[in-house]
Amino acid sequence: MNKLPDRGGGNARARWAWRGIVLVLVIAEFAWLAWFLVEPLPNANNTGLPVGERVRRIYFVLKALPEVVPGTPFRQSMLGQGLLELSHVENLPQRTSVVLATALVAAAAIGLGDLAARALKIASRLSLYERLAVNYGLGTALLGVLALIVGRMGWLSPWAFRIGLAAIAAGGLGSSRIWRAPRPKLGRPGWVALILVAPFLTTMILGSMLPAIDFDVIEYHLQGPKEYYQAGRIAFLPHNVYTSMPFGVEMLHLIGMEVMADWWWGALAGQLAVALFAPATAVLVAAATARIATPKAAALAALVYLTTPWVYRMAVIAYVEGPLCFYHAALVWGVILGLGPGVSRSSVWGLLGLLAGAAMGCKYPALISAVIPFGAIALVECARRRSATPLLAYAAGWAIVIGPWLVKNVVDTGNPVYPLADGLFHSRHWSPDREAKWLNVHGPRKIHAVDLWPSVVDVAGRSDWQSPLYVALVPLAFLRAGSRRFAYWLAGYAVYLFLTWWLLTHRLDRFWLPILPALAVLAGLGADWTTRRGWLILRGLVVAFALFTNLTYVSTALAGLNEWTGDLRFLRDDIPKRLNPPLAQLDAELPRDAKILLVGQASVFHLRHRIVYNTVFDLETIEILSRGVEPEVFRARLKERGITQVYVDWHEIERYREPGNYGFTSYVEPARFREWVSAGVLAGPTPIGPEQDLYTVQ
Repeated sequence: MNKLPDRGGGNARARWAWRGIVLVLVIAEFAWLAWFLVEPLPNANNTGLPVGERVRRIYFVLKALPEVVPGTPFRQSMLGQGLLELSHVENLPQRTSVVLATALVAAAAIGLGDLAARALKIASRLSLYERLAVNYGLGTALLGVLALIVGRMGWLSPWAFRIGLAAIAAGGLGSSRIWRAPRPKLGRPGWVALILVAPFLTTMILGSMLPAIDFDVIEYHLQGPKEYYQAGRIAFLPHNVYTSMPFGVEMLHLIGMEVMADWWWGALAGQLAVALFAPATAVLVAAATARIATPKAAALAALVYLTTPWVYRMAVIAYVEGPLCFYHAALVWGVILGLGPGVSRSSVWGLLGLLAGAAMGCKYPALISAVIPFGAIALVECARRRSATPLLAYAAGWAIVIGPWLVKNVVDTGNPVYPLADGLFHSRHWSPDREAKWLNVHGPRKIHAVDLWPSVVDVAGRSDWQSPLYVALVPLAFLRAGSRRFAYWLAGYAVYLFLTWWLLTHRLDRFWLPILPALAVLAGLGADWTTRRGWLILRGLVVAFALFTNLTYVSTALAGLNEWTGDLRFLRDDIPKRLNPPLAQLDAELPRDAKILLVGQASVFHLRHRIVYNTVFDLETIEILSRGVEPEVFRARLKERGITQVYVDWHEIERYREPGNYGFTSYVEPARFREWVSAGVLAGPTPIGPEQDLYTVQ
């Protein structure tokens, strides 16, 4: 531990030097926190503020407690509103079946993961907490592969999944006797950290069991599994290009749907399973830190990670970045594990390969953020050992997890990474026009040096859901004696993650989130850089203030739907009305046997009717059915597909056509619908909203 300047030394110059260091740190830390509070948030709305005034974090801090801002009663304070959202405990029994279903999935994942860990002969070297966390991550990835294989065979069945999961859980856990693994004492730092993260953990677990509200989630993260569940098999969906990407995380939703025999309630179970990656990641962040530093540094690293608003947000919204962060944390932890005594290096490389494959099973960009850098380390190890074993073991583990997803795409499209790399693989279902449209939105942004610094600032703290503790603590990691070499290595990896995000992606904010586990480890090291009293007091103030700021923000709807104890049956009907009133009205009023062709609308998960739709990057279904044919042929095609109504969302179509947006085919226009009405193909239109029309197939 860094003791400079030496405590108790009689040197007055050393004492004054230490006081100078503390003074500089005080000024730097509080200047940073002040900026963090007053910097306008780029994504927050301005509700409740005067027109034209931008939202700043200080607004929530001041409104956190009653009467800090005069005229703010308890019920209008952040604390009062948060407690109100937690107060409807009478609704908690509604979540019992969701929790039980997720518990079955988690038990099977841990059991299957433990079988893999024992096969690699590393399980005996892990503590109970490490073993539970890494087994969950390994097991969910392997369960996803099994679900893919079973689904492609057309064997999706609730009872098959229930019995299969129970058998895997019993076999894996029963043979492992995991409860006998060493259980490190948490100690005072661990218990303090656990108490401090409890509000974050409680709200993120409850928030994960609420209906989905995010567009991407209800367009494909949940909609794809829903279609697989309803069809009883996993098949190529030409109308939803996103479902051809690796769906390792989304398989948890499908598994939840099968266990609960219901696509809506099963999705909640899948969402809860995704949320569990947050505490699992924190465990491995702490474990990685503990293997190179002190238990206090480990507890602080986990505290920093788990109280980050981004982590909360990824737990309550069923994106894949939460699991993706887990696998990046696990890769860092795995490298550190491999440096320790008593562990077979070949086994570690097999483990790292499985984890890298699981990361890529979350989303393609992990090829750059996870697979390539750790594969490069494997190459270095091969050169050092003059053996190909590390790379072969790494490649084998990677292929076991990601291979089936790539093979699926080869079978469906001829392109293992469809819809990417079309210039190399020439996908059967793609075209130059679709490629240009895709790259315009999802391709790398133009590189201008002037844009680099704003991106650095966004990642550092301007992002709405970032925590101030990273900038406050990470730089101090390089002052900590005994772990500087590792700190430089980890910092280099963090820089690599940032630069590849900035250079090679379209710079969507959540694409840089895999950097958080590495930064959390560095923050833990930085927080523990010295044991001098002056720093401990300053650290306590900074951490307390940051946690208070983070908690007030995650308690708002700006971080995700926060009706934590709401009535799920009421929310099932009410959330669609809030998201899209015309579409909800359509779903509520049409006969149960209606089948709707949706034009311009793809956020469809909550719909209970049978539907035909496509995403904006897929060929427009109504154009496929009608282009170049007579009206009677068009009507016959509609009838053949059982379509009874056509719903057109002109508002969404015009939004897509705005400059800089995705674009939308010019084929769809009001005049064409008037022609079909005149020809007797369609009846209507019936206004279903201010800019939405409903037509009935004649």
